[in-house]
Order: sequence, then C-alpha cells, then structure tokens
Amino acid sequence: MKPLLLFVWLTMCVSSLQAQWLKKMTDKIKGKPAQSAQAQTKEDEEDDTTAEGEEDPLYVKKDPKQDPALIIGGDETVRIDSTFEFDVAVYQETAAFQGNQLVKDGGEDIVIYYSSSAPQFSIQMTSKSTSARYQYFADFAKESQLSITAINGIASGDKEVLDINSMEPVFPGETGYLSQLLRTGGKKVIAGVACEEYVAQNGKDDPRVTNTNHAPMVAHVWIPMEPHTLFHGYGLIPDKYKILIEKMRIEGSYAPVVLPLEMELDYGNGERVITSTSEIIMGEPRKVRIADINNK
Repeated sequence: MKPLLLFVWLTMCVSSLQAQWLKKMTDKIKGKPAQSAQAQTKEDEEDDTTAEGEEDPLYVKKDPKQDPALIIGGDETVRIDSTFEFDVAVYQETAAFQGNQLVKDGGEDIVIYYSSSAPQFSIQMTSKSTSARYQYFADFAKESQLSITAINGIASGDKEVLDINSMEPVFPGETGYLSQLLRTGGKKVIAGVACEEYVAQNGKDDPRVTNTNHAPMVAHVWIPMEPHTLFHGYGLIPDKYKILIEKMRIEGSYAPVVLPLEMELDYGNGERVITSTSEIIMGEPRKVRIADINNK
C-alpha cells in the first residue's frame, strides 16, 4: 500500500506544479511577471470572493479561470454585456468575382441582428474560404462597441467607446476604405424594404487604403430609407447619437447604424464583391452570447 500512496502523493504534486507552470507561461505571454507559488495560492483564494464588476464578465481584470480561447482587451472602463437579445435577423451572402468569373469560396456568410427592445445591433460574418469569424456588437445605451475575430478556435477582440464618427462595423468593404459615401437619389425595394442608393469611391493616394491591394474602388450601396424599418430599437438610441445620425442623413452621408441590404464593390484590379440579402426574419427572439464565437 505504501508504494501506491507514494504514487498518489507524487501525482498530486506534479499536477500542482503543472498548474503553476501553465499560469507562469500564460502570464509570460501576456507580459505579466511570473508569480511565486505563494503568491499564486493567495490569488486563488482571492478568486473565491466577489470582485467589483463581476456582473460584467468582460470587465474582470484577473480571472485564472477565464477561457483562454477568448481574449477581450481594449478600454477597461467600457462596459458591455456578455449576452445580447435580438428579434430581427437579416441573412446575407457575398460572392467574389475576378472579372466575370466567380471565385469559389471567395465570399462570406453574414447575419445582421437588430433589437426591438434595446438600442443594440450586431454583425456576424464567416469567411467561406477560411471559416474565420468576425463579429461586431454595438450598444448605444452603454455607449460601447466590441469587435472580435476568431481563427482556428482562438478569438480576440477590443471593446471601445461607441463613437458615430469613427465606428466601423465589420462588413465587406469596410468604410475605412472609402473617402466618401453620398446619396445618389436612386431607390428600389429589396426583400420588401424600401432602400436608397449611396455611392463611394477612393483613389490611390487615399491614406485609408494603404494596407489593401484593392485600391482604387467604387462602391454602390443600397441602404434602408428608414432605419426603424429593420432596427425597431432605433428610437431608443440616446439623443446625442441620434442627432448626429440624423444630421449625417440630411447631409446625404451615412452612419453605419443600419447596414446595407445590397452592395457591389468594383476594384481597380478587376475584382468585384457583391453582397445580397437572402432572407429577413422578424419577431423571432434569440440570444447571442459573445463566448459562442468559437462554437461551430
């Protein structure tokens, strides 16, 4: 029996040392100094107490139990929910072309969620070729936004203060590539929703296209004429945001609060990317958890 007890004791010691070693390696990767075994024991005891802000799991600064497959950084003062509830879903698909030739698996599958009971929306986009996932959450009530990218089961993102002038939801041909987006006066109905056309273009000397081989580009974008047609919670957006959004609409420009239902991007190298809406579902409540980004 003594050899058996000795084996069990050694196993427990090795497990404890492995746990401490993994913690040190994690801290090293994150740029933290390695902790002693005594300090680690103290931190483990502190974890059993209730920390300030624990109702927001994204706000916790120290949590050794945090899922290493999802890392959220950015502004620590920004508060954002871990779960969102939506009841409007817009299903879209993008297709990529080289000239007139369709590029196999060259686009993305997209779902845009809107809420009727809160000023919140989200974009979920998955690459057909790499299965990489991109998600964006905007919460006007908490004045916060979160962008996440997940590749091969590892996700990371940043939360920031929501700013209408700088917000860029993940979407094909993000607005960072564009130097202008102006209303043309064109109108048409897409999936039962009245839309109006906007056109944008950039040039080779545009500083916002320095990191892409797609310049120059011309974009034809069709956006719902009335935001509340899909975004029923639009009326709940705080006035300081809504005033700026309406000002931009009157001037003929665009704030990315209600996303396009159709878009065609024509690049100078002969590539084209077309985004189309396949289905719009209203009145179907669903919950979206940030932590589910890695779930297939």
